[in-house]
Amino acid sequence: MNAGVLAAGLAVLPMLYALSAALVALVALRQGATAGTRVLLAAMAGALVSWQLTGMVLPLLVLPLTAVLALAMRRFQDWSALLLFAALLGIVLAIIAQQLMGDRFVAIVSQIQAVMASDPQQMGWQVLEAIKPYAAFLVTTAEVFEALLCVVLARYWQAGLYNPGGLRAEFHRLRIGGQSLWLLLGAIIVSWWLQPAALLLLLLPLVFAGVALVHALVTRQKLGGQWLVAFYLAIILFNQFMLPLLVLVAVADGAVDFRARLAKQPDQDDK
Repeated sequence: MNAGVLAAGLAVLPMLYALSAALVALVALRQGATAGTRVLLAAMAGALVSWQLTGMVLPLLVLPLTAVLALAMRRFQDWSALLLFAALLGIVLAIIAQQLMGDRFVAIVSQIQAVMASDPQQMGWQVLEAIKPYAAFLVTTAEVFEALLCVVLARYWQAGLYNPGGLRAEFHRLRIGGQSLWLLLGAIIVSWWLQPAALLLLLLPLVFAGVALVHALVTRQKLGGQWLVAFYLAIILFNQFMLPLLVLVAVADGAVDFRARLAKQPDQDDK
């Protein structure tokens, strides 16, 4: 009851609905589908109120998607499996949305154009114009990414309450390797020819895996938190360079397994 009331209240506030989604995910992770669904329904009621007051529809999309991913994480107990599932689910949802609500998604991109770049000659305006046919995939990718971040936050809360340090250990082990890597690369190649917009969703697991590798290496080499701060600043400032680099690093790690190779080397403090 307390979780449901809090989730509903947070969902009403436009800037805090992500916390509501994370709370739904926490209950789903800890207590399963029945309790998670109850809190989800309460949160959806708050999201409906927010929709009526502000016209913001994002909470209605993020909340159920986060709940589904949290239940999948409870089932898999593995981040790589969750990320692959999220990419597949996102592609299915994007295809359905493109068929049923393609015009509405184009309208959303047009609204973003009006806010970000009103001049048709600006590069941002032209880029948004070019992606209008794939608007459903773009919006779905953003929602899947946000839902995954909510699950990460919920997992962090769960680890803090019941398993201190558990999230860090899980995240440092995250790696897309073996058969999963080759299947994902095959899907990326096929998508490149059939539906390039789906690449956004298929690359998400590799981006997360690349970030996890950086965290693991920083911890292994005892470099300190300032390196992670610099890393995330680089992602924000130079994302066009950093994101493809993370994908390449994740693919290389999946094939070579840098962590295993480093584990065979003695620590710099060991004598």
